[in-house]
Amino acid sequence: MIGLLCAIATVAVTGIEAASLTDSKALFNNLTSGYNKEMRPIHDQDGVFKLKLDMYLLSIKDFDEVSGTLNVLGAFMVMWKDVSLVWDPSLYGGLNQLYVGQNHIWLPKLYNLKASNQFSAILDPDMTVKIGYDGTVVWSPGGFFDVKCSPDVSYFPFDTQTCSIQLTAWGYTHTVIDLKTQKSEIYINFYETNGEWALDKTSTGTYVLGVYSTATFNITISRLPAFHVVNTLMPIYLLLLMNPLVFVLPCDSGERVGFSLTVFLTFTVFITIINSVLPANSDSMSKLSYFIFIVLVVSGVIATINILQLRMYHKDEDRPVPGWLAKLMRVFDCQFRIRRRVVVVQPVHANKPCVEESLGKKERLGPTEVEATNEMKTTEMTWKNVVRILDTFYTCLFYIIVIVFGLTSTAVLYFGQSRV
Repeated sequence: MIGLLCAIATVAVTGIEAASLTDSKALFNNLTSGYNKEMRPIHDQDGVFKLKLDMYLLSIKDFDEVSGTLNVLGAFMVMWKDVSLVWDPSLYGGLNQLYVGQNHIWLPKLYNLKASNQFSAILDPDMTVKIGYDGTVVWSPGGFFDVKCSPDVSYFPFDTQTCSIQLTAWGYTHTVIDLKTQKSEIYINFYETNGEWALDKTSTGTYVLGVYSTATFNITISRLPAFHVVNTLMPIYLLLLMNPLVFVLPCDSGERVGFSLTVFLTFTVFITIINSVLPANSDSMSKLSYFIFIVLVVSGVIATINILQLRMYHKDEDRPVPGWLAKLMRVFDCQFRIRRRVVVVQPVHANKPCVEESLGKKERLGPTEVEATNEMKTTEMTWKNVVRILDTFYTCLFYIIVIVFGLTSTAVLYFGQSRV
């Protein structure tokens, strides 16, 4: 019984508040009749007209580091009060809101000060506006927006970029039209993720720029580095570790010079590839460019040392190695001077002492005694020995350099951006 009474009451209320198509047509004709789209919809034409703005970010299409352009798909929600669009709902069948084409009413002309292609008002001829009975108008223009940014690629490929959309009612000073954002962040309810960039944070704000009231929508994005790490950094580190292996190749193989020059030229190719995706400016050069340049210098030094090593290897053996160089090589080669243990077995003599002249000293031996002496043997230093010792030294030296330098550079790139 109670359910039946509730149902009857609901039907009765619905029937009272229902608005017909005739009511909507009559309301539309009454609102647009004599309406002037050129005048600000405010009683006091000397007063400040207030606009409330919010933004919906739908997706990030692309960020071009070279041109410094961010392309996003978004929509703005603009609200204001139009005193010419007020009605009594009871006169139109309880109609509280009306949707009309945007060309029938006054619209604010908002310009993006950070537009990269052209300076024009944000308009969508197919967009409708929502009008409330109290004169509240909600307009939601949207589309693709190209925003000019100042790219900072210092820590590429672990860089973070911040771009701003700045809207202003160009031609109206802040004493005529005042812009205010309702929320401190951009709406991301409908945001679709990007495969190259991650959305870190957003913020909004308003301020007076010159004489114009400006609403700012900031978008901070960070690069997803996996692609560049696998396709750029890893090959560079691999070549960097392969470079000192040139000193392991035999000098007689004839491949040492070709190997070192091939690695050197490969680094120049990587510099070209990286420069093609970075902006050509000196304000924020990528530290990766400095890293590859230093690696290129190290590779050039290795190639030069390798050529000098080959020249030394093929020197005439009749030319002696200088004494200072021989001493230095013996310092580098800890095993070059070796001790050899010499064991001599002597026969038994009954009546007289047996004195046996050994390599180091004389000593009396018993019937079953064995003489053990240490002999110091020094091998003659040759140019081939010099090259062999230097190859080992350079291999260890350059591996220490490239490992320490590689780890330090990676840490600077990865952790440096987090401190900015």
